[in-house]
Amino acid sequence: SIYWNPAGLATLKHAELTGMHMQWFQDVKYEFAAFAYPTEKHGTWGFAVSNLHTDHIDRRTEDTDTNIGQFSAASSAYWLSYAYPLTSALSIGANAKLIRQTIDSTDSNAYATDGGLLYATGWHDLKLGTSVQNIGTKVKFVNESDPLPLTYRLGASLPVLRKDLLLSSDLMIPRDHKMGVALGGEYTRRITRSLQAAIRSGYRSDSDVDGLKGVSAGGGLTFGRASFDFAWVPFGDLGNSYRYSLHIKFGPSGEGSEEKPVRLQKTASTSSFEPPLNF
Repeated sequence: SIYWNPAGLATLKHAELTGMHMQWFQDVKYEFAAFAYPTEKHGTWGFAVSNLHTDHIDRRTEDTDTNIGQFSAASSAYWLSYAYPLTSALSIGANAKLIRQTIDSTDSNAYATDGGLLYATGWHDLKLGTSVQNIGTKVKFVNESDPLPLTYRLGASLPVLRKDLLLSSDLMIPRDHKMGVALGGEYTRRITRSLQAAIRSGYRSDSDVDGLKGVSAGGGLTFGRASFDFAWVPFGDLGNSYRYSLHIKFGPSGEGSEEKPVRLQKTASTSSFEPPLNF
């Protein structure tokens, strides 16, 4: 929720902690961690940190193709989040972000905000969400500067089949890329009182690489307070990415697991498979 729509934090009943590692193609790695703490009367606070990095990039000059050394590059972001339930059906949330990018010995900082709304319609547990991401300053390296990837999102989620299957969709409107649609589904099945399994699949239309693209698939296991999830997302000719995540709830064991508050607050279940690469 902190990344996709901070308003979803307002639905949490207990503190939660999550972490993810992604092995991307071409030795690019990505880590994300977040913590959220709901208060009794003053909304929910959250904090998150992410890091996208790669090492061993060959260094060359304009005069020769000969490798004269290596350097690294990284992009990090730090979120401070807050969400509040305006009514029993409508929640609002916002993020303040510090973004730091480094290429070799040169670095740049930027500042941004996100905002979102989440509305529970009361009709068959249908939820609607909207968010805007990356309203902020430009990222500047030496004399060159680029704006942040401003993005608008509209989403909906609907549980069906006795709430075992969650269907969701996103309409994505980025400033610097073509408009896209994301569709996703998550099927959960309780195996024992404390063990639950899930399978997931998604598709998004805005990928512009060649080959197998846009699809995603994965699954997960929830045991008591802890959940482990895995996802596979291909990027066409560029290669495949694999994501692993661990999620811990600090409330009473098993409480809220049937209602699945975290996944229902996402604007699209494909969000489970896609890391926030663009800060």
